[in-house]
Amino acid sequence: MKTILAFLAMIAGGAAPLLAAAPADFAFTRPILGADLAAPRLVEVRLDAPLFAALPPGDSGLRLFNAADQELPRLVEPLFTLQERLVRHPVASHPTTLRELPNNRIEARFELEKDALPPVGISIRTPLRDFIRTVHIHGSEDGQIWEPLVADAEIFDYSRYMDIRRTEIPLPPNPYRHYSVEISNAAEERAQPLIRLVQANGQDQSRAIDLLQTPFRIDGVSFWRAAPAIDRDQPVLQEWPPSGMAVAQDLKARTTEITLQTGGAPLTRVELETPARNFQRAAAIQVPALRNGQKTWRTVGEGKFTRVDVSGLATNLLSLDFPEQRAAELRVVLQNNDNPPLDVTALRAHGPTYRLLWLADPAVAYRLAYGNDTLPAPAYDLFALRAALSSGIVPDLWPLGAPVATPRQRPFALGEFLSRPAVFGTALVLAALALLGLLAKALKKAA
Repeated sequence: MKTILAFLAMIAGGAAPLLAAAPADFAFTRPILGADLAAPRLVEVRLDAPLFAALPPGDSGLRLFNAADQELPRLVEPLFTLQERLVRHPVASHPTTLRELPNNRIEARFELEKDALPPVGISIRTPLRDFIRTVHIHGSEDGQIWEPLVADAEIFDYSRYMDIRRTEIPLPPNPYRHYSVEISNAAEERAQPLIRLVQANGQDQSRAIDLLQTPFRIDGVSFWRAAPAIDRDQPVLQEWPPSGMAVAQDLKARTTEITLQTGGAPLTRVELETPARNFQRAAAIQVPALRNGQKTWRTVGEGKFTRVDVSGLATNLLSLDFPEQRAAELRVVLQNNDNPPLDVTALRAHGPTYRLLWLADPAVAYRLAYGNDTLPAPAYDLFALRAALSSGIVPDLWPLGAPVATPRQRPFALGEFLSRPAVFGTALVLAALALLGLLAKALKKAA
């Protein structure tokens, strides 16, 4: 019995996937032609068409190794343009007084919390609609002596008549810790936009006067400041030239079929090139799929190619976008209907630029390994990489060397051999037969 249990344990252990990968596990390697480093650096390489052609779907089959054949954490992501924008941050404050003044005026005073930075704007929160009010803002360092900051600013809401609302007021640079916000009725001449909208809506001018004199309600006043932040903007697209193109006419379906050999490149856009003028064609973007074991096509995007060239009107919309695809082929089907087929001279394919990033050490050589679709997806600790990217560090760009085929076959691995379905199933049957034999022998002995 112990022998059988040991045999089953060996099978179970052999069926488990191998945890450590090595360059010999992959069909290709590519050296990374890096520069000499004086200190650890964030580094990237750009992935190209030969690499994508040998990659399985996804990026699990792409690994990074050092000269000692140790696998290293790496991040694969599309390259984006960066854009600086201003991000609002609240400025902590608390109200000190709120009072009503003659002539339908409201004054609220606020003090910034300790260590709060000076605000650059205020937001007045109110549930009211159809209003216009004048706002005066004063500032003070001690809450006693007040200096004017903003005079005759306007907040308004025309949402009943037009999608326009403004309840924010920018502040000039100032050193103040105390702020006074006074809200009063707008003068009639400054309320003319609201009066005209009321009259255009078929209501009497008196309705506008009533809106101007309605008591104003404040739900709150908040202060804010803006700080620059770097955000991703648009993916950096590059052209991925196909290795072949075929154009066929389906007379029965009245379509033109353009098939590209794309070699697994990441694609999100196609551009049609044709000398034809004044046309619009519906188009479907398709990739190969299997249905009941037979090759078919799956539609992943639809749109229209349009070109108009007449006097006074010019339209040239000859590109279509679709979700990213990494297929060996890509097909575009044009609906001709009763129109003559277009003369297609080219169909250009574009997609995101991908990069692989890692933290490189001085005096260490690196290489990529790829071409193995049996390995599970890696689970790396990428916190340091993402933190470096988030802080705005620009990685060094290193080039890739030429692909090198693995010089030897992968050595025989007992675990991988036993994990094959046929071998593993046969071993289980043999183990079951052995157990039955032992059980029968034990029962016979007991009898």
